[in-house]
Amino acid sequence: MKKVGLYTLIVSILIQFIGIDKTVPKVEGHLDFIEIELPPKDVEAFIKTACYDCHSYETKYPSYSAIAPISWSIGSHVSNGREHLNFSIWGNYEEAVQKDLLYKCYQQIGARQMPLASYLLFHEEARVAHSKLEGFYNWFKTKSENIKL
Repeated sequence: MKKVGLYTLIVSILIQFIGIDKTVPKVEGHLDFIEIELPPKDVEAFIKTACYDCHSYETKYPSYSAIAPISWSIGSHVSNGREHLNFSIWGNYEEAVQKDLLYKCYQQIGARQMPLASYLLFHEEARVAHSKLEGFYNWFKTKSENIKL
């Protein structure tokens, strides 16, 4: 039993050296979603607090993101989030892609699939009352409908 405990301790220490990539490209303001779409201040605040950590290059890594294997999960969420939608490079997306992404945003907000429940568990500032969430949902819906292709 002591050997199992010792091996577990050694492995736990060693995995701390397997970090995640936290490097980020320089953010070009003219490509950023907020600068291009100019959402109302309450929508902007919602997007910045509930979306940008995983869907932009402006990720704010919490202190616990340095602890493996939690760090691996966070790194995976951020990488996956940026792959699907990156607000920092919004201006690089074609209009059809922007329309599709806005549509997906309002669908996922409306279904309460985003922000993820696991994110909300540790980020109280991203929790929003249902009545306010409806406003954000409607803003994304209207934006997606206003893009004419």
